[in-house]
Amino acid sequence: MQDNRISLRQYLVVLFIALLAPLVKVVPGRQAQAVGVGAWTVMLVALVPLVVLIWVISVAGRSLPENAGLGEMLCLCFGQVLGRIVCAGYAVWLLVRIIAALRFSTERFASTIYSDTGIGIFLLIILAIEWWIGRQKLPVLARVGQVFFLAIVLTMGLVLLMGVGGIRSYNIWPFWVEDVPEILKASVSVTGILGVSVGSLFVFGQVTDRRGGLRLALGWGISLCLLMAVLAFVIMGNFGPEMVERMQIPFFSLAKEVKIEGAVERIESLVVAMWVFTDVILLGLMLKATQKAVICAVGGVEEQLFTPLLLVALPGAQLIAGSSFALEEMYKGVFPMFELAFFYLIPLTAVIVGKIRHVL
Repeated sequence: MQDNRISLRQYLVVLFIALLAPLVKVVPGRQAQAVGVGAWTVMLVALVPLVVLIWVISVAGRSLPENAGLGEMLCLCFGQVLGRIVCAGYAVWLLVRIIAALRFSTERFASTIYSDTGIGIFLLIILAIEWWIGRQKLPVLARVGQVFFLAIVLTMGLVLLMGVGGIRSYNIWPFWVEDVPEILKASVSVTGILGVSVGSLFVFGQVTDRRGGLRLALGWGISLCLLMAVLAFVIMGNFGPEMVERMQIPFFSLAKEVKIEGAVERIESLVVAMWVFTDVILLGLMLKATQKAVICAVGGVEEQLFTPLLLVALPGAQLIAGSSFALEEMYKGVFPMFELAFFYLIPLTAVIVGKIRHVL
């Protein structure tokens, strides 16, 4: 079992990279449509519930065994019967989330690089990579994440730094007190995405070396939100809300404008290619979490469930929506409600029930 464990630092690095995939898709485009020039503040607002959630789960985790994850906590707090039912619900929702993420990643890659090509071949390629990852132990996924972490963060930093010169103050200011309700409302979608980190806690039983856990987790959450806030600030400052809300992925549009004379005329292709790895890490982590959720729900099941999960994900990604527009509308409509329920409401309720029952 020891060779299937990773450190808390490794886990947070993998989670950081994984969340960049869905966050870059919606920040700041969706917020620009709802809020306007104040869209860059939404990530700062979303940081507040994330910090509260990290603190609550950290406090609860002190009463759990080191090899316990979210599934074990739910069964402990709710009791075995109800806990297993809740774990089954998580397994279903995480699988839906995987299917949507798989469809989004293939649509994004196909439309950005090969706009006239269908998504079928990209689905098969990504699923083949995930199948290989699924046959490896968790430390392999952690090492892949660590390899690409520095490269992806440096690439983002380069694109943002090169974009600073194009910022125009009228694209990011002014916004007033009356805009606060819209900013709060717009933060719901990114709050839900950040909650994916809670779903990944099903594999937390394989995380060891948790010294300074609360401090590291808070540093992770603050760093991620600040990075995305800076990204939104630079993109909004360059393009303005009217143009940003029409962009498919604003960060990629910013990358198109970046030129390094004498080296690379455009680094957009490099950015898009690197972003495939964020999708791979996200899907790999969610698949491992879903596998663990199924095990917690059913009990006594072999842990080699990747192949059945992928066999469900393949047709699911094809059938979940008739078009990328329909999937986008679904994502904006029903997804935030389920994300808030599974990633915030249920864990917080479990901790409260656990305190009342004196099991935490």
